[in-house]
Amino acid sequence: MQTAAITKTEYKKILKNQELLQAQLNNLQKIVFEEVREYIKPSAIKRWEKISQGMDKGKGKRFSNSASLKSYLQKL
Repeated sequence: MQTAAITKTEYKKILKNQELLQAQLNNLQKIVFEEVREYIKPSAIKRWEKISQGMDKGKGKRFSNSASLKSYLQKL
């Protein structure tokens, strides 16, 4: 495995860009969520928020194959 060396300034620039993209994504999610909130069941919203909070804490979910992943996503 090869590693790439980057300068400290390049690394900081990458981190800054990542933070900017994350902020933009969060804003976009809020806008979309507000537009479609009335069409989503409250129970689904609670379930998604619980999953989101777990992901923010670093919790993940593993799938043994693509079929189990597809099934999980459809149940959301």
